[in-house]
Amino acid sequence: MLNSSAGRMPTPPQIDTIAAIVVTWNGGDEAVAAVRSLLAQDTANRALTVVVVDNHSSDDTLDRIRTDAPGAVIVSLSENRGYGAAANAGMRAAAADAYVICNQDAEYQPGFVTALADALDRYPAAGAATAQVRLAGTFVPADETDADAYTAHDGARWRRADHGLELLNSTGNQISRSGNGRDRGWLAPVGAEFDTRVFGFHGGAAMLRAEAVVPLGGFDERYFMYYEDTDLSFRLRRAGWQIVYAPEAVSVHQHASSSGTTSTRFVRWNTRNRIWCARRNGPASMQIAAITRTAIGAKLGLLKSLTMRGAGAADARALAVARVRGLLDGCGRLPQWAQEPIRPDAASQASATVNAEVTDRILCDFTSLPPKLGGVGRYLEGLATGLAELEAVPMLVVRPEHEAHFRALVPHASIVLAPNWIGKRGLRFVWEQIGLPQLARRVGATTIHSPHYTFPLAPFARGLRRVVTVHDATFFSDPDAHSTLKRVFFQAWIRAGVRADVQLIAPSRATADEVTKYAGAPRRDIVVAYHGVDREVFREPTADELAEFRTAHDLGDAPWIAFLGTIEPRKRVGELIRAHRELCAEYGWRDAEAPLLLISGQRGWDTDAAAELDAAASDASRRVRELGYLPLDELRVLLGGSEAVVYASIAEGFGLPVLEAMASGAAVVTTRLSALPEVGGDAVRYVEPNAASIAGALQELLANDQLRADYARAGAERAAGFTWAACAATHLEAYRAALAR
Repeated sequence: MLNSSAGRMPTPPQIDTIAAIVVTWNGGDEAVAAVRSLLAQDTANRALTVVVVDNHSSDDTLDRIRTDAPGAVIVSLSENRGYGAAANAGMRAAAADAYVICNQDAEYQPGFVTALADALDRYPAAGAATAQVRLAGTFVPADETDADAYTAHDGARWRRADHGLELLNSTGNQISRSGNGRDRGWLAPVGAEFDTRVFGFHGGAAMLRAEAVVPLGGFDERYFMYYEDTDLSFRLRRAGWQIVYAPEAVSVHQHASSSGTTSTRFVRWNTRNRIWCARRNGPASMQIAAITRTAIGAKLGLLKSLTMRGAGAADARALAVARVRGLLDGCGRLPQWAQEPIRPDAASQASATVNAEVTDRILCDFTSLPPKLGGVGRYLEGLATGLAELEAVPMLVVRPEHEAHFRALVPHASIVLAPNWIGKRGLRFVWEQIGLPQLARRVGATTIHSPHYTFPLAPFARGLRRVVTVHDATFFSDPDAHSTLKRVFFQAWIRAGVRADVQLIAPSRATADEVTKYAGAPRRDIVVAYHGVDREVFREPTADELAEFRTAHDLGDAPWIAFLGTIEPRKRVGELIRAHRELCAEYGWRDAEAPLLLISGQRGWDTDAAAELDAAASDASRRVRELGYLPLDELRVLLGGSEAVVYASIAEGFGLPVLEAMASGAAVVTTRLSALPEVGGDAVRYVEPNAASIAGALQELLANDQLRADYARAGAERAAGFTWAACAATHLEAYRAALAR
C-alpha cells in the first residue's frame, strides 16, 4: 500500500506555484506545440510559469516560440549543456513549489499539470509524480521486415499506421537487476492499469517537488542525456521520498525525435550512462551485472558487425563501435560532479531572455534613492540590469539627478522623470501617494513596484496592483539600532504592507520570517529574491589596480583588514576597531608590520564607533583609516586586496557587502545572525559580534595563508551563484502573480 504521508515530517506544503520547464534544441514546430500546450493549461488557483530552456539551437526555434507562444520565460544557454543541465537551469529561472520537466517533442493534454500537482498534494511523501506518456499516432502489429517497428517488453512488434491502437510510452521508469532502465508499460495499450507505486519518473513528463529535488542539486549534469532521470529517482528514494504514477496526467510523445534511438550518440551515451548510474546508485551485484552484460553485448555486437557485408554494414559497425566506446567511458573514472546549486541561483551561466509583456505593465519607483547610491542603490541598479539581461525592459521613474546614470546603465529602459520638487523633505511621500498612481495610469502601467518599504495606499491606488520590497525587519528585531522616528515610521509601513493587498518581496528567508513574526502573516506568501552581485565590478582586483589603490590612499606596503557598510550600531564597527587594537597589542606586532584597518562607508548614528574612529584619527600610528565613500571601482580593491573582510553585523536583511567581498576574492569574517548564513553558507568564517571573537578569527586567518586562500576560493565559488538575472527572474514571478490577480 502506498503511504500518503510516509514518515516525512513535517508535511510538505501544498503545491501552489509551478514552473513547467521545456528543454529545447532545434525543436521547430514540435517545440512550439509543446510550449503552447503548457501555456494553455488551466491550473485553477495554482500559479503556473512556463520556462523554455534552449540548448543553443542553431535554427529559429526561439524566434518561433517568441512569436507563436508568447508568455513563456525563455532561458537561452550559450552552449548545448545537455538535458539535465538545461532542466536545472530552468529550475533556477523560476522559484516554485514544484517543477514539471517536459520534452520538446510532446504535447501535454488539458489537465496534465493539475493532475500531477493533485498527485503530489495527495501523497505528501512523494518527491515526484510521473505522468501517463502515450506514443503519438496509432499502431498495428508489425513483422520482422518492418525496420521502423518498436519492440515491446514481451517481444511484440508494432509500427505506426493511420488506423490502429493507441499505445503507451511510459507510466514511469523501472530498473532491472543489471541496471537497465526501461519505461514501465512500454507499448501496452492505452487503458491498461498500473500500480500507483513506481520505481522512477519519466524524465520528459513528471512533476518534481522542489523540497525534494533542490537539496539533491537537481539532475546530475554529467550524464548529458539519458539516465539522468533514473539517477535522480535513485537519489530521491535514498532521501526517503516516494515516486507516484498519475494516470490522469497525459502526455503525447513523439519519442526520441531529438537524437533517435539508432544514432551513434544515443548508443554511446545510453551505454555509458547505464553503467554510470549502476556504479553510482546500485548494489555491488548490479554494478557487476551492468558491466558484464554490457561488455558481452558490446563484444557480440562488434563481432557481428565485422562479418556483415553490403548495405547497412557501415552503420552497424559505427553503432558497435559506439557501444564499445560507451562501455569504456562507463568503466572509466566518473568525472567530478561540480554543478551549481538549484537555489539561490536562478539564471545559472545562461544568457536569459524573457517576454517583455510583464514589465510593460510594471512601473518601478526608483525615487526613494538618495543622491549617493548605497546598498539600496545597488539593489535597484542590479534589478534594472537583471531585468534588461532577461530582455524584460524595465519602466522606471527616477529623480532628475539620476536620469543620466540609469539611461547609461539600462539604455533600453523606459525612463520617466519625477518632478524636481520631490527632493524637498517630506514631499516625496506626498507625491508617492498621489502623483505616482496618476503617473502609472498615464504611462499604461497596471502595477507599481515600490522597492523601499513605502507604497501608495489603497485610496490613492484604485485599480492598481502593488509590489513592495521589504529589505529587513531590524526595526522590530533590533530597535535600538535605529532612531525613534525611523523605527516608528518603518514599523508602521511594514505592518501596512502585511495588512494591505500587496505582494511583498524580501531579500532573504530570514527577513521574510521576521516580517511574519513581528508584523503578522501577510495575505500572500512573501517572495524571497536573493540579491545578486555584478561580477564586472566585484571581481578579484588586478595588480595594477592594487598598486593604484595603495598609492591613492597612502598605504605603502602594509596589509589591511577591510569593512564596508554604513557605520551604524548593528554593524558592530566599534567591536571591530577594538578587535584590531587587540591584535596589534596582543601579538606584539610593530606598527610597520601590523595590518591596517580600512573602513569605508558613511557615518550613521553609532556613537560607540564614532568615538573609536575619532580616537583612531588622533593616533599617530594611523593604523585605522576611515576612507568614507569610495568610488564603485575601488570597492573590489578594498575588499579583494584585504587579508580579510570583517562584517560582524547582528542583523541584516541580506548582507550585500558579504556577497561583494566573496565575489572580490576576499576571505570573509561574519556572524551567523539573521540572513548572513544564507549568503555565506560554508564559505565564510563565523564569529560572535564581539571584539574577542573577531580578534581570534583574524589571528587565525592571518597566521594561516592556506586557510585564508581556502576561504577566498570557496567564497568566490559561492558568490557565482548569486546573480542579478536570478534576482530579476524572481521579481518577474512576483510581478506575474500581481498581474494575475
